[in-house]
Amino acid sequence: MQNAEEVYLTGTGTSKELMHFMKETPQFKNTITTESTSNKMSDENLVEYIAVKFN
Repeated sequence: MQNAEEVYLTGTGTSKELMHFMKETPQFKNTITTESTSNKMSDENLVEYIAVKFN
């Protein structure tokens, strides 16, 4: 991903580790990263959740 302004991670607790790793890399240093840990969602529910998050 080049020039990403914002990244949203969802998943298990390991998403927090990925978020911290990304903040330490020059490519994502100024990128807004947010995360959500949740139970597994169906593909349809995930699409709806992301659409609401970024609208």
